[in-house]
Amino acid sequence: MPAVTTTVGAGQLAQRLGPWRSADGHAAGRVGGRPLQAALAERLTGLVLDGRLALGTRLPAERTLSAALGVSRTTVTAAYALLRESGFAVSRQGSGSYVSVPDGAARNNSGWRADGRDGDVIDLMFAAPLAPLSVLRRALRTAAEQFPAHADAGGYLPYGLDALREAVADNYTARGLPTSPDQILVTNGAQGAITLVARLLCGAGDRVLVESPTYPNALDTFRNAHARAIPVPLDDGGWVPGGYENALAQLRPRLAYLIPHFQNPTGYLMDPDTQGSIARAARRAGSWLLADETITEAALDTAVPPPFVATIRPADAEAVLVCGSMAKSFWGGLRIGWLRAPARIVHELAAARAAMDLGSPVLDQLAAAAVLRGEQGYLEEHRHAWREQRAALMQAIDETFPQWSYRVPEGGLCLWLRMDREEATALSQRAQTHGLLLHAGPRFGADPGTFERYIRLPYVQPPDLLREAVRRLDLARAVPGPRHAADHRADLVA
Repeated sequence: MPAVTTTVGAGQLAQRLGPWRSADGHAAGRVGGRPLQAALAERLTGLVLDGRLALGTRLPAERTLSAALGVSRTTVTAAYALLRESGFAVSRQGSGSYVSVPDGAARNNSGWRADGRDGDVIDLMFAAPLAPLSVLRRALRTAAEQFPAHADAGGYLPYGLDALREAVADNYTARGLPTSPDQILVTNGAQGAITLVARLLCGAGDRVLVESPTYPNALDTFRNAHARAIPVPLDDGGWVPGGYENALAQLRPRLAYLIPHFQNPTGYLMDPDTQGSIARAARRAGSWLLADETITEAALDTAVPPPFVATIRPADAEAVLVCGSMAKSFWGGLRIGWLRAPARIVHELAAARAAMDLGSPVLDQLAAAAVLRGEQGYLEEHRHAWREQRAALMQAIDETFPQWSYRVPEGGLCLWLRMDREEATALSQRAQTHGLLLHAGPRFGADPGTFERYIRLPYVQPPDLLREAVRRLDLARAVPGPRHAADHRADLVA
């Protein structure tokens, strides 16, 4: 069990449980032919497996939960006993009951990909756009023309190229957040920014709040820093009102990591009031806040949201860091990202990166600056393609797996699909035998054994390829194939 625990109130848990029982059969103490305690225990287990009850969460006292649910205390006591028998709860003498998972549920949580990339393989592990070739060619020509002016220097730029820092700062300013170049640190992708923040701000044992589910590479980064990632579950509508704020107040973590715009993998969009509330709670808790805006430009059914810091009070922004990159808005192969932070933190991060790298490639930075300074028409072309591809993927899913459910995201690059049974890890492994690479839900959870009913499918490929991917997924589910005998390796998730 984790040393750090959170609590869930009886009313809050009752809301998460939803309509777990039907009207008929209630008087007899049964639901669908099952005792009430079995139905309640099954629904609580589902919340754990879906990641909506984090590992280590203290469950409400039996008396208060029975009152909130309108059932007898005996029913709740029996349901808790069933949870303990199945390994989804443990009790501590005099302390209460806590969410757990059975030993067998701690499945391998890393992303896996076959080493062989030859043959007819559809890769849906990465959610990043295809390169806009005409824009990329122009940017590379501009970079080549400008490069001689930088060739007589050593090429090590720990802060980043001045021209690129200015372009990024101007972009923030144009979007309503006045920014100076000395507030910008250029990194090797947004992942480089997250890694630098973890290395500078997090020590062994420090607590880091994360959404559940969330971006797996960020989870890996915090684990590598020997910090403790504490999940805050998202609900069907996104961020649970007060959930992040309560966790900040209770745990006072060193860092809180958020993806407020078109969250990866769910696609949720945080409203400005929630952003302001979380920023205030972080300031009161003395916690740093890292907002990942990598996917902000992928707005499909709504306007591009303003920068996170532009929506909060200046007093709450002093310990807020923001990262972004070219990967989701332009092309993942241009490994340029950035961090917006107070100037003093930029100086400290630039010094800290010497142990990791000495700067980003100059040619790549010149190309990125040319893209940011040039016409932004490629963004609307991307969005038009993503809308078409999203529609094609949804249609294929609806026709092939009508029992699956998902929420249509207002933006972002993927669907977060809930299947009708828990098989995500096994299904993703079987899909490899049919030439389909995808990530299972557990890859996105901080707790082991969660999100086994979920898979993430990006819609960044052409419609025909997405329809073929769903066909192969259907084959993998219907006719399990033999496992690959080849070696496998862990892979990053984009």
